[in-house]
Amino acid sequence: MSDLPTYHSLRNVLTNIQVDVIIANLQTVGPDWQRRNFVHSFNRLYYIRSGEGRIEVDGAVYYPKPGQLVLMPCHTVQSYSTVNDNTYNKYWCHFTARVGNRDLFEMYRFPVCIDVPSSSEVEVWFERIVRGISSSGLGTILDIKASLLHLLGIVVDQHFEETASPSASTQKMGRVLQYIEEHLQDRITVEQLADLVHYHPNYFIRCFHSVLGCSPIQYINRLRMEKARTMLASDQSIGSIAQAVGIEHHNFSTMFKNATGFSPREFRRMLVHDHTKK
Repeated sequence: MSDLPTYHSLRNVLTNIQVDVIIANLQTVGPDWQRRNFVHSFNRLYYIRSGEGRIEVDGAVYYPKPGQLVLMPCHTVQSYSTVNDNTYNKYWCHFTARVGNRDLFEMYRFPVCIDVPSSSEVEVWFERIVRGISSSGLGTILDIKASLLHLLGIVVDQHFEETASPSASTQKMGRVLQYIEEHLQDRITVEQLADLVHYHPNYFIRCFHSVLGCSPIQYINRLRMEKARTMLASDQSIGSIAQAVGIEHHNFSTMFKNATGFSPREFRRMLVHDHTKK
């Protein structure tokens, strides 16, 4: 388990996710609903409202039940068919969830059939996506993405800690991310990180970007700023916070203002003000 990315590392992976809904709808499938052994570069997400059917993903057969989400990841061999006259009534959505050059569900394998905590909540998000697809309003573009992210949040929250498994390259990046978290106060070089996974530095940078969607230095600096924002809620001095996140004191204020729009002292005053109002 030590090779797996920590919860905090996955959180930072998800920070870079870019989602795109290709098409979505609500339908009752016909008796000819059937397709065998196809592969797509996008993901499919179903929400089964009623009926019965058969789905196969990479050789594993499932019979999703009403009240379940069904996740069919990109780049897997898939089949589906009816099993009787009681066909599916389901919401469905084709989408991508890119992190850098790869899809999240290419990097991590989640269960195909997922029980949801609230059927009404899932239907609300799907309905907003379906309505948004047929709307020309600019605001609906953001609403569609937000609704899909809510649905993916259910998938991640329900099952990541227990059953999601990372790919081999993601496991290697997990070791790197854990090292970064544990050594934020130190000087970290690309060469050090590449050596952890026995990669040439140039290849490591490309691999890191394909998994995280940013360069190693960008990732490290963002993590440092996140930690600094948290520490500014305490009474530690600005200098000690800069040291704790591995930034020279004379550079810290500039980096922090570039990242947040506020100096560390201004940011701390806002935190204190918000706290006193409560």
